Amino acid sequence: MSKVIIYHAGAKDTFKVASATVTTGWLPGQTGTLDTTGANVKLAVTDETMFVLADDDDELNTPPTGALVTCVYGAGTKLVIDHSEEVTAGSSTRAYDTVSGNPESGTPGADLYINSDSKWTTTSTGSVKAKLYQVPAASNSYGLGVILRF
Repeated sequence: MSKVIIYHAGAKDTFKVASATVTTGWLPGQTGTLDTTGANVKLAVTDETMFVLADDDDELNTPPTGALVTCVYGAGTKLVIDHSEEVTAGSSTRAYDTVSGNPESGTPGADLYINSDSKWTTTSTGSVKAKLYQVPAASNSYGLGVILRF
């Protein structure tokens, strides 16, 4: 699984995560929001994004009900979503969109958005969520460097 390397966090909190969210899974580095009750985290879609999920879904308690997930947010938060494990395993799975708006084709300073799969993209899908500062490439284990704007 990818891992989130935090260089600077505007804020970091833990929130309960909905069982269904754990069951469907996510990659660290994808984004989350609170459900309609405000009690549990779920995966975010486009502009509902509130924070970046820093923990792997496999690290949470079993059964997942009431398990806590670490979330980072705040303008100026600087992090890298490292995909070393995926690269080593020969997997193309990433916490960013590898089809449409792939950040691998981006340039430092490019705007980053969140798509309908809760993955980072350079394709405009609402408001800007971050700036790209490290372009994912083989030389950096496809690590996506972002500076958050939310």
